[in-house]
Amino acid sequence: MSSNIPPKYETSYNDYRSDTFTIPTRELWDQVYESSVGDTIYQEDTDTCLLETRIAQEFLGGEMYGGQKAAGLFCMSTTMSNQLAIRALLNRAPPYSLLCDRRTHVFANECAGIAVLSQALVITVEPSNGHHLTLEDIKANYIPGNYNTQVAPTRVISLENTLHGMCFPLLEMQRISEWAHSEGILLHLDGARLWNAVAVSNEENKLEYMKKISKCFDSISLCFTKSIGAPVGSIIVGGTEFIERARHIQKQQGGGLRQAGFLARIVNHCINKNFPDVIATVSNKTAAFWKDLRSELIESYGLELKLQHPVETNFIFIDLEASNISLKKFLEFGEANNVKFFNNGRIAFHFQNIGDDGLKLLKQVFIDIARYYAETPIKTA
Repeated sequence: MSSNIPPKYETSYNDYRSDTFTIPTRELWDQVYESSVGDTIYQEDTDTCLLETRIAQEFLGGEMYGGQKAAGLFCMSTTMSNQLAIRALLNRAPPYSLLCDRRTHVFANECAGIAVLSQALVITVEPSNGHHLTLEDIKANYIPGNYNTQVAPTRVISLENTLHGMCFPLLEMQRISEWAHSEGILLHLDGARLWNAVAVSNEENKLEYMKKISKCFDSISLCFTKSIGAPVGSIIVGGTEFIERARHIQKQQGGGLRQAGFLARIVNHCINKNFPDVIATVSNKTAAFWKDLRSELIESYGLELKLQHPVETNFIFIDLEASNISLKKFLEFGEANNVKFFNNGRIAFHFQNIGDDGLKLLKQVFIDIARYYAETPIKTA
């Protein structure tokens, strides 16, 4: 972009669709010029190998459940890293099943990858508390690994943290882990936004908290584009033997990379810049915006917005139907105010849209909605 373009237009200051919609800046691209150019498939690319080792050792504790030394595998996306991890965990011949929350990304948003790539039955569970799966939910729905030839025993449980912006309690993860491993069941964590859960935790030492979480699981995925701000990348972390299997499957499925050093350099820069302080600031701004918006709409317009989920990190999920707001009007007023939304009532915050310019536009969307419904007798119009 030319140098005379105002800085705010070099960022996604008005884009609230997802925290993946951050735009790379000049500072970010400056990281690539001296990156390594080795072959990643043969593990000869220095920057990629350093990134894999850094995440596995520094962030996730150096070991996985059972004391295996942790290793990492760089991937192009978290959909890829989740699917490779699940396939590598399900290394025994079918039949088998995987259990997960019905809302989880591995089931709902990865194009039937588990069925297609792992040939596994997926058991989806509705959390009894409406927030996160509990050990009791899992015990009530898993398929025991007995000798009944008519069933597909549960071999893997997949959890997600955060899920719809909600944080999974460490104590519950530990309970599930202890029971699952006693039953011979393996655990995967879709930790695409684990950064966010860790950043807002009350734990003073964020890295130690991540390590406590990692010890519950046999594999973890971390995304580098969601909230971290890199344009490409994810990683799987697990024991060394598991990563060898995952690397083989990655090559089989066309995910092998050649020179990925420039991507690894960018990822390292984004982690250093944004975790944990910037990510925590985004969550604080999200909570403050929600509190201010809700209060003003009630006091000034009598409109009470309802939520689908509690605001815990960087997402606000408006329940449009319960709030008597039509999706059509939500999107129309967003477009009229130059604010970008997805069509699900979700508002995603990231480090490029929490400035005054973006938040002012976002607030105006809801003020316009409130005024419209104050003057429109048919509340669902």
